[in-house]
Amino acid sequence: MILVVYLCPIVRKDNKMKKLIITITILVFGLITFTNGAIAQDEEYVFRNDIRPEYNKNITVTELNALQSKENITLIDVRLLEDFALDPTLIPDAKYKDPEKITNWSLDLPKDKKVVLYCVKGAWVSHKAATYLNDKGYDVVTLEGGIRAWKKDSSK
Repeated sequence: MILVVYLCPIVRKDNKMKKLIITITILVFGLITFTNGAIAQDEEYVFRNDIRPEYNKNITVTELNALQSKENITLIDVRLLEDFALDPTLIPDAKYKDPEKITNWSLDLPKDKKVVLYCVKGAWVSHKAATYLNDKGYDVVTLEGGIRAWKKDSSK
């Protein structure tokens, strides 16, 4: 747009028009910059670090079974990809989501439903994912003992 100011003979002679075009150009670039910053997504949440998650909203397998029978919940298996590959068994009605891509798939989760997460043992990975989702405003709990506890309970 600034080129228009100098290339167009009418604009070159009219200082008011020149100021108007420069002002509009600055506003447009400022708006583009602001909008890009406002819609930028979070950086990818890092699971593979030494930060111990401290999340204490847990439910037992019995409580999960009761929840599944009376509420519409979102049940997510968040085992690391290599753990899921070793045993792709899912708890009924669960969906697998790669925890290392949580910043992407969490955007599609409904905030009006309770989210139940589980991993292998119900500790490190599910607690990290739960902490992330809780910080984003989701009603989230983890399954105590993870899929191991569910398998043990369902084999009784």
